[in-house]
Amino acid sequence: MTSWEKYKYSIFNPNALSILRGLIGISLPFFILCPSQTAHIWAFILFLVGALTDYWDGWLARQYNLESAFGRWVDPFVDKILILAPLAAFAKLQMFSIWWVVPLFIREIIVTFCRTGWLLEGESIGAEKLGKLKFVFQMVMVLVSFAYFVFRPYAAWNFTTNTFRLLLPYLLIVTVALTILSGFFFLMNQRAHFFSSGFARFTLAVGVGLLPKAPGTWGSLLGLLLVFLTRWNIWLYGGTCLALFLIGAWIYPLLKDPDPDPQYVVIDEVCGIFVTFMAIPLTWTAALLGFVLFRFFDVLKPFPVRLLERIPRYGGIMADDVGAGLYAWLILFLVFK
Repeated sequence: MTSWEKYKYSIFNPNALSILRGLIGISLPFFILCPSQTAHIWAFILFLVGALTDYWDGWLARQYNLESAFGRWVDPFVDKILILAPLAAFAKLQMFSIWWVVPLFIREIIVTFCRTGWLLEGESIGAEKLGKLKFVFQMVMVLVSFAYFVFRPYAAWNFTTNTFRLLLPYLLIVTVALTILSGFFFLMNQRAHFFSSGFARFTLAVGVGLLPKAPGTWGSLLGLLLVFLTRWNIWLYGGTCLALFLIGAWIYPLLKDPDPDPQYVVIDEVCGIFVTFMAIPLTWTAALLGFVLFRFFDVLKPFPVRLLERIPRYGGIMADDVGAGLYAWLILFLVFK
């Protein structure tokens, strides 16, 4: 066996290509938001390379029987990064309203979360036909946005870029409609999976609570990330917090655990972090201080937080973290008012 035969599947492993595509997706906003036209061209090239790896890794997995549970999860996950990251950057540059992008983010986060939870239960849920059609339109949407963005400074491309500019609103409408419809039918078709104890455990852990150490810290960090993603709009911020609270209240009765407040349940930490940063200017200093204060009060549980913990079942799980969040919020308010 030659060295190439020995190592080619390590170099061109489908999972490695998927991870490369995810790294490309993460880097795209930095190139797009850079004022350099050269950076914009590189962003377009990188996106095309990322799109090529989407076909390539799938072909390799099928051709050489390299499919795996991790690959079935990571492939659609990084596809979402490759699509959503540049769209968010284009919205930041006001090529279209950020509100066109919000439904795409919500749909992909919910579907990816559910797929991950079901995969941990041994259920691998593939993409449905409408979901595949949605992805095609999303890809075309990003390609047209890139083409308009990259070529509009050049007078020779005026006719083409004007055509793309006129096409963008219609593509947005169709893409968002397909995204919402595909998400709705996916969840409806898989609704039987919502009622398992394993999925209830995953949901109340918000995924990260199942990590081996410091589940409360991981939950608080996830909450901080969601704060950064939603804080730009008060309705989105409040709606996300309320949705998490209501989802937890719905799912908790399905949890089959003798412990009424298991350590892996961290949806309360996520909501507590949202309380911590209500109406607080979100700077990096405030974020760090708020995170530390929330964790401090969540662990110390000063009066009357410890009493709130005694409220039965889900009410007590939530109440003590909301109380810790209020303590942290009060100090942040005094410091940054």
